[in-house]
Amino acid sequence: MVGGGQSALECAALMREAGASVEVFARAPRINWLHGAKYHQKLGRFEPLAYAPTDVGPMGISRIVSVPNLFRRLPRPVQDRMAYRAIRPAGADWLRPRLTDVPIHVDRTVVAAHAHGDRVDVRFNRGTSRVVDHVMFGTGYRVDVSKYGFLPESLTRRVVQVNGYPVLRSGMESSVHGLHFVGAPAAWSFGPVMRFVCGSWFGAASLAQQVAGSRAPAAPGLAPVGEEL
Repeated sequence: MVGGGQSALECAALMREAGASVEVFARAPRINWLHGAKYHQKLGRFEPLAYAPTDVGPMGISRIVSVPNLFRRLPRPVQDRMAYRAIRPAGADWLRPRLTDVPIHVDRTVVAAHAHGDRVDVRFNRGTSRVVDHVMFGTGYRVDVSKYGFLPESLTRRVVQVNGYPVLRSGMESSVHGLHFVGAPAAWSFGPVMRFVCGSWFGAASLAQQVAGSRAPAAPGLAPVGEEL
């Protein structure tokens, strides 16, 4: 298993529990573990002041990234730092006991891989190599709207982009009038909460109001609470 986030670590735990021999290789120098539940309990009734109902990001940052119209007005370096802190690769603390007998190697990157009979020979930096039956990647993906097969190149060339992300204005609208993006592609403009279902409260309202021709504020200022998320 290649990766150091929840997807990679949970898959490794499930495969080990199913009887497979598993090793984890992560690029980061260490595995980050999420301990948020402990702080939630300690804060008691003050918890809502530090953690937004969207539940994206650590204490404090959670509140800022939960308000996309606030996040987008911060200086770009601050946005980038907060976005990384909010969604950096990490595993839930409850996974740790399930990984006690799974070797986890950090500071490792894949440098080569090729077929070795009906197996795979994987080479890592620092001289590490393995010949295995299966390789799984839990490493995420890069957003690049110019590679969306359902959008013609003549259209995507007109979309102002930064590292594959479309630059969006109010209403989730790109530089091409009438072309809107929601979900992960909207994260560069409106923050990391856009990557998750919990961000749909903002994206849906903002887009709907824009399409309807409303000139009212793009979306409610704060995320809803309770079962609405």
